[in-house]
Amino acid sequence: MLRLSDIHKSYGATHAVRSVSLEAAPGTVLGLVGENGAGKSTLIKIVSGAIVADGGGIELDGQAVVPRSTRHALALGIASVFQELTLVRELSVEQNLFLTDPPVRPWLSIDRRRRRSVATEILARHDLDIAPDARVGDLPLGRQQMLEIIRAVERKPRVLLLDEASSALAATEVDWLAALLTKLRQQGSIILFISHRWDEIVRFCNRVAVLRNGELMAMAETDKLSEAEAVRLMTGQSGTDEAFPNKVAVHGDVALSARELRSDQLAGVSVDLRRGEILGLGGLVGQGQGHLLEAFFGAHGLSSGAILVGELPLDRPTPRRAIRAGLAYVPQERKTEGLLLLKSVGQNITLAILDRLRTLLGVIEPRDEADLIRKAIARAKVRTRGGGELVSNLSGGNQQKVLLEKWLLAKPSILLLNDVTRGVDVGTKRQIYEVIASIAREGVGVIWYSTDARELVGVAHRVLVMLGGRVSAELTGAEVTEDRIVHAAVMGSTPQAEVHA
Repeated sequence: MLRLSDIHKSYGATHAVRSVSLEAAPGTVLGLVGENGAGKSTLIKIVSGAIVADGGGIELDGQAVVPRSTRHALALGIASVFQELTLVRELSVEQNLFLTDPPVRPWLSIDRRRRRSVATEILARHDLDIAPDARVGDLPLGRQQMLEIIRAVERKPRVLLLDEASSALAATEVDWLAALLTKLRQQGSIILFISHRWDEIVRFCNRVAVLRNGELMAMAETDKLSEAEAVRLMTGQSGTDEAFPNKVAVHGDVALSARELRSDQLAGVSVDLRRGEILGLGGLVGQGQGHLLEAFFGAHGLSSGAILVGELPLDRPTPRRAIRAGLAYVPQERKTEGLLLLKSVGQNITLAILDRLRTLLGVIEPRDEADLIRKAIARAKVRTRGGGELVSNLSGGNQQKVLLEKWLLAKPSILLLNDVTRGVDVGTKRQIYEVIASIAREGVGVIWYSTDARELVGVAHRVLVMLGGRVSAELTGAEVTEDRIVHAAVMGSTPQAEVHA
C-alpha cells in the first residue's frame, strides 16, 4: 500500500536521507530505528508533507503522490504525530481536537455544544480521562501526547506516522498506545513508528528498518533482528546496553537540603543531596517530580518549606537567585523551556554565562566567545555545521547536547535533570551518562528524574520514588532495582524495604 523509492534529501552539504527505499503492506507497523541524525525524522517529514524530498517517489495504493503540506497529506490519508507537540497550550482540550475543523451551525458560527458533546465522546472512546474544557497547558506531558495521538487517529488515516510519540508516555500510557496500535493494525492501517526504545520496537512492530547517516542499512522482520545486531547496524559498534559508568562511592558534604516543601503539587517533600551524588527521582509520570526540580530552581511557587544550598538558605527562590547559588536546571521540554530555537547553536551555548564573558567595559570579545563555542561543540560532539547554525536545525539528540553544554559551562555545584534522555538515541545516551558521571566525580551534586526505571538503576546512587506529591520510598545500594522502583511507584512502598521519607 505504501512504497518509498530512492528518497533523498540534503541540506547544503549535509545528506539527511540518501536513496532510501522501503515499502509496507496494510496492517504493517514498521519501526524506524537509528541514532539521532540518522534520517528517521526527515523521512517521516517527507511522507507527512512537512518537507519535500529532493528526489525519489512515494506511491500510495500504486498511485504516485507528492505530499506538498501536512494538510495535503491528510487529504491523501496520511496523518502525523511528532515528538514535539503541535497542540496550542493556551486552548482547551476540545478546542485542540477541533482546531482546524470545528463543528459549525448553518450560519457558520462554531457549535460549542456539539463540539463539547463530540469531544466527550472521543475521549471516552479512547479511554482518556480528561475534561474537555481542561486547558491543554495544564495537563501532564504524557496526557498531551495522548491527546495529540488521538487527534491524528480521529482522522481515520490509512498511514499513521509516529515520530517518538511514546517518549513522553508512562508505562500505563504505553500500554494504552499498544492497544491502540493493535486496533489500527487490525483495521489495515500502516504505522511508521520511530522509537529509541528497543523493547517498544519488539512489542509494537512486525518489521523494522535500520538507518545510519541517512542510509537504509537493513530491513527485516522484527523477530529476525536481534537488538545486538540492530545496535551494530545503527552505530557501527557492538554492545546492546547503555554502558552505564561505574558508580563511585559518595562521601561529600550535603550540597542541597530541603525540608517540608509544600505547594499545590508537593505534599511535604524533604531531600538531602551530597556533593558528588547522583540522586534519582522515580515514580509514575505527574507525581510531583518535575515540580520538585522546578521548586529547587525557583520556577515553581512554594507555600511553605525551606531550602539550603550548602549552609546558606535559598529564600524566596527565583531562577536568577538559584543560578547565582550554583544551581542549573535542564528541563524536560527543551524546545519550549530550554532553547531559543531562532538563535544559533553558539548563542544558546553561551546564554547562561554572558556575564562571565563580558569585559570590564561590558562588551563580549567575539574571538573569545567563538573559541569557547568551538571547544564546547567539539567536547559535546554536537553534529552541526558550526556555531552559527540555527539550533532548530539540529536533531533532538544534538539539541539536548547543546542544552546540557550551556549549563555545564556555567560550572554549577548542583545540576537538576528532568528526563534528559527522552527521545535520545543509544549513542547519545552513553555520552550523557559519561558526562554526568564525570561531573559528579568532580563533586557536583545531581538530581536526576527519569521515566525509565532501568536508567535510574544504572546511574543513581540513591532513588527517591514519588507518589502523590510526596516521597513514598527511598532506595539505596542493593535496593535500587527496577522491580522495587516500579512497586513503590504503584503501591507507595517497597517490598521488604524500609521507607525513609
